[in-house]
Amino acid sequence: MKSPSSKLGGSSPLTAASDTPGTAVEVASFCVICNTESSSESFSSIAEVSPSERVEAFIHVSTAYSYCNRKEIDEIIYPEKIPPQKIIDIAEWMDESMLQKILPKLMDGRPTTYHYSKALAEHILAKEGANLPIALVRPSIVTAAFKEPMPGWVDGVNGPSTFIIMTGKGLLRTMLVYKGSVVDWMPVDMVVNLLLTTAWHTGTHRPSGIKVYNCTSGDFNRVTWSDIHSTATPIIVQYPSLGVLRYPGGSFKSHPFLNTLSIKLCHGLPAYLVDAFAWIFGYKTEFVSLVRRMERAAGYLEYFTTREWKFRCDNLIELRQMQNSTDRKIFDFDIRPVEWTPYLVSYVRGIRKFLLKEDDSTLPAARRRINRLYYAELLATLSAVLGVIYLLLTKTHLSQHLLWYFISLSFQVMQHLPESWLRFLT
Repeated sequence: MKSPSSKLGGSSPLTAASDTPGTAVEVASFCVICNTESSSESFSSIAEVSPSERVEAFIHVSTAYSYCNRKEIDEIIYPEKIPPQKIIDIAEWMDESMLQKILPKLMDGRPTTYHYSKALAEHILAKEGANLPIALVRPSIVTAAFKEPMPGWVDGVNGPSTFIIMTGKGLLRTMLVYKGSVVDWMPVDMVVNLLLTTAWHTGTHRPSGIKVYNCTSGDFNRVTWSDIHSTATPIIVQYPSLGVLRYPGGSFKSHPFLNTLSIKLCHGLPAYLVDAFAWIFGYKTEFVSLVRRMERAAGYLEYFTTREWKFRCDNLIELRQMQNSTDRKIFDFDIRPVEWTPYLVSYVRGIRKFLLKEDDSTLPAARRRINRLYYAELLATLSAVLGVIYLLLTKTHLSQHLLWYFISLSFQVMQHLPESWLRFLT
């Protein structure tokens, strides 16, 4: 089976955003086939192993959101309405228009085919690997490293990384986030440590049946999207990107109407103005396209910023308790001691270094640039306010009457003031 093509842009559905209408369906069928057939082919490869070579452990990485159409997600494989093989057959022969019509029904409330195909892959595991030592790990949003290989190391763009990059560029000014919505994320090194520990436990203890581990943080070390916004924004300003386009700002909105209005005013209007000036002066017009891609990614993210899930992690806790003191230090996946503010500092710096490819030596130049943008935006806002006031005072009869009324009223008041007050004022 070939590796996923660039259409998917990695494991995150956020990076699959596209302006091409047909691409969503192409990605849909491709994602279903990749995640399900690759699981089936893995078992075919195992079947070819000689009898003398025993499979010690088979660890499958799924996602904590494979059953995000449920409010509470236990460490079990939930039944699906349609068997995976039938879905694979449908995705292979059905044309795109028909597939697009039935996709919502197939996904059963899931936001993307990525999550649905992960659930189907779990069913293939349960069906075809009944006699194998299998464990299934479901991480939530995988984020930058906590410790290893170094704090802040990151090589992929997903929910929080998208937020940090777009806020750092000054593009993201609003997002629909319900108050108290929890960000369920796990540093990548802790996910890897859990995978290694799971492989050890599966290979040495060989538990009966498929063991499922929900690798989540919400119940152990709670952090909300509002916490991230209030904490990360000053850090982003402290460690700005060289490619910053506007001074970072904006706020989360909890009402869809206010968020839509803010998108039009704070995203759309500036983008069209910038592209208009670029067109007039002969430069490339790409700002509107960039903002549209960002809004599409934010749209995918809204599903998770406006919902909350309860993950059961009994198997995870049990596995952690089985570790001895040495293993707990080497293969640490305990999220409870992590302090989020220092973690976000390393996260922001890691995105700057590993994703944006900006060395720390460029920080002075980036800080000078963001300071100039701050004063430029302040001057532009002040000029706009003064311009509106000027138009109101000079172009409308009502404002002129009000102005002369307040001037005459001021003179009348001054005539009745005591002489001592007048001397003080003059």
